[in-house]
Amino acid sequence: MPLPRAQTLKALGEFGFLDRLLPTLGRRRDVIVGPGDDCAVVRCGSRRLLITTDALVEEVHFERGWLTPVQLGRRSLLVNLSDIAAMGGRPTACVISVGVPPNFPVRDLLAIHNGIKSAGRAAGVAVVGGNVTGAAHLFISVTVLGEAGRRIITRAGARAGDEIYVTGTLGDAALGVRQLRQGQRTGVAVRRYREPQARLTAGAVLAQHNLASAMIDISDGLLQDLGHIAAASRCGAVVEVDRLPYASALRRLPPAQALQLALRGGDDYELLFIVPARRVAALEQLRRRLGCRVTRIGRCLPRRFGVELEGAGREVHVRGGGGWDHFAS
Repeated sequence: MPLPRAQTLKALGEFGFLDRLLPTLGRRRDVIVGPGDDCAVVRCGSRRLLITTDALVEEVHFERGWLTPVQLGRRSLLVNLSDIAAMGGRPTACVISVGVPPNFPVRDLLAIHNGIKSAGRAAGVAVVGGNVTGAAHLFISVTVLGEAGRRIITRAGARAGDEIYVTGTLGDAALGVRQLRQGQRTGVAVRRYREPQARLTAGAVLAQHNLASAMIDISDGLLQDLGHIAAASRCGAVVEVDRLPYASALRRLPPAQALQLALRGGDDYELLFIVPARRVAALEQLRRRLGCRVTRIGRCLPRRFGVELEGAGREVHVRGGGGWDHFAS
């Protein structure tokens, strides 16, 4: 279907644009998982390589003063490592493309690279190349390569009756962004925004032990990312809002505000994963090996349902759309 001549990205939205674009890209025989998942998976000889890329752009993802250059470098790699975790893989190397204004301090650019290298060392990731270019605003684009395990987890394996789980807590980073915009520079929520946890250990254990049937990392908000799993898996889902795991900072907020942040906040980079009912007991036995808190928050439904919310005997109201979209109004 042709686009109206004057249609803009703001009118179509990020995911509306991707819905138009992705079917046009085609496939090759050596592409195991193509566009539309957390990573692409490409066969290279006897190995299966994971490939993912993401960018942090000044005045879109961060503002000056929100992070030190080292923190910014670390964050730019960690958000990409989260995609590798969501596929149950192991990261190995990365390349970096940085755009900087001409008057950007050299010491700050070196500090950004030091942050990337420090996060890489902790995860076993080598920086193997990149590019520096002039730009109106600072941006950092990182591409990470990894190795797929014996089993690759995509977004497409959920079925009605499966259970929905998340790692960690939800809404902390979104609260951190709110606090940073208000001038606050310290606190647990601000730290969660600055230093997301790439759940590589949890993702690997879930894949190695065949515990998860589908998985995604929560970058754009729980509702939106659960919607991606539901769409890819052709099923519905219900979130039991009273089960959502909040950190202490969110529990101090009015309940409606905390719920909004947990459902739509984005930037959590926790894992959202689906467990078949027959594997729940095995998950409980291996819970400690995941290395983080794990909470059941809902269940999958037949396809005729979308993503629904369920409260303990009360109606749940949530404002607005599903989550973060770079272009939608």
